[in-house]
Amino acid sequence: TTICVFAPIVITEGITRQLFVDMGLTIAYSLLASLLIALTVVPAMASKMMTKTKEQKEGKLFGGLVKGYEKLLRLALKGKPVVLLLVVALLVGSALAAVSNGTAFMSDMDSTQLTVSVSLGEEASLQDTAQVTDEVVRRIKELPDVQDVGAMSSASTMTMLTGGQGSGNAASIYVTTVQDKTMTNEELGALIVERTADLQAEITVDASSMDMSALGGSGITVRVEGRELDTIQKIAGEIAVLLAEVEGTAEVSDGMEESGEELRVTVDKEAAMEYGLTVAQVFSQISERLKENGTATTLAEADKDYGVYVIDEENEALTRALLQSLMLEGTDADGTCEVKLSEIAAFEMRESLTSIRRADQTRYVAVSAQIAEGYNVGQVAAAVEKKLADYTMPDGYRLVFAGENETINDAMEQVMLMLVLALVFMYLIMVAQFQSLLSPFIIMFTIPLAFTGGLLGLFFTGSEVSVIALIGFVMLSGIIVNNGIVLIDYMNQLRESGMEKKEAILTAGRTRLRPVLMTALTTILALSTMVFSRDMGAEMMRSMAIVTIVGLLYGTLLTLIVIPCVYDLLIREKKAR
Repeated sequence: TTICVFAPIVITEGITRQLFVDMGLTIAYSLLASLLIALTVVPAMASKMMTKTKEQKEGKLFGGLVKGYEKLLRLALKGKPVVLLLVVALLVGSALAAVSNGTAFMSDMDSTQLTVSVSLGEEASLQDTAQVTDEVVRRIKELPDVQDVGAMSSASTMTMLTGGQGSGNAASIYVTTVQDKTMTNEELGALIVERTADLQAEITVDASSMDMSALGGSGITVRVEGRELDTIQKIAGEIAVLLAEVEGTAEVSDGMEESGEELRVTVDKEAAMEYGLTVAQVFSQISERLKENGTATTLAEADKDYGVYVIDEENEALTRALLQSLMLEGTDADGTCEVKLSEIAAFEMRESLTSIRRADQTRYVAVSAQIAEGYNVGQVAAAVEKKLADYTMPDGYRLVFAGENETINDAMEQVMLMLVLALVFMYLIMVAQFQSLLSPFIIMFTIPLAFTGGLLGLFFTGSEVSVIALIGFVMLSGIIVNNGIVLIDYMNQLRESGMEKKEAILTAGRTRLRPVLMTALTTILALSTMVFSRDMGAEMMRSMAIVTIVGLLYGTLLTLIVIPCVYDLLIREKKAR
């Protein structure tokens, strides 16, 4: 059952498969190997090493635990409806509580790098920037956990990249920390800002946490799709205003950063017709005057080729202002004539995009917003969707949500598909083994119990419902059914031997308590290192470990109570022959 949980991962798509297919295959191969060892090597070793054994007396502590469990189980069997209603209520409550923490693609991971930006006023010289930067570097070196510090003028960077002249009023400082540091990057960044607050410069720190959401884009993106660019730009501006009003958004952009001014020429058709010109002819003549010069020929020498251009001086000097007085060739009653462009056309200066983006051959402008510090992308995205639900779009235009939240939703859909298929496979495998439809159905009740524990674990630890956490639920569903299998299988054996149903339930509970607890505790203790580890990158898998540990702990304890109750409800007493 645990192996088949990971089988559906091969049919998932996108980043979910890329991230988890190796883990799934590793677990599946390991389990197959351990199964082979358990069925061959372990019995062989036991036959040689356990020839002399003596009966182990049950300890007082465990004996008291068994007696207490039996009393609790008898009480639960008398009040089965109350037990089941309470379990369902806890499942619904835990789901609502966990979702209240928000959603995420993956948890941010701490790193050993920080970037400090130092910015002075426009009038600052390169020397002024160097002095302030040197002082910042000196103070950073005095802080704990700092290993290396390097600085570079932003002007030097731009000069290297573009060959241009930088202003010299900004610098970037790169900080690396020791591996076993005592502070997180956020804590160290806050300390750097505090220690440099008295300097006459704007100092900001990028903690450089490894934000795994960057794999699918960050923040919130809303694409405004349609045909007319003017209408798209107008809608984008209105959407940007609405986004800025949502709590938790920051750095809202209407997608017009890469825009420039353009001169729009609107030809009066009737006025142009008086001179025998169509709109197409007018634009053709304008285009001829504005088009770039092409190479007429090339002169080749021994070490270099020289392009020869033919340039009309009048066209070379043509500007937007002079374009209005451009003379066009037309025809009137007297024959060929010239007409000034301003007489047959209107001019307008507008802001326009420097490039047109398309998705599926449809034009769009992307409105984006970052998530403010301390806010969750899932919660903010839900607030944005609610805000935009009341916005009325013109016919032929639509809003398409993209960005990090859509990546999260797509990945979660893939994992949920994987989980559904895993549950189907598990049930079919147990049906084949039990030769029954009812016993596996009862065992499947262990899964919502485990999920309740996993959801409570996420809520109480303040963790978001992430894709990694959902993988933990997939693993949990394959592990927790083992407890149900152990209980139900023994109950069936006892009843087949002639024992009365109620007594079989109590006997199976007492007898199987030890192996159920041993199986759960070994898995919980093995995963506990992932929860408490402070190594770099441990944050990524922590939510999966939390889900599995708390889910197993809660699910195991509830399995020992709830599964016997469900068994008592659904399995009929055998009639005496």
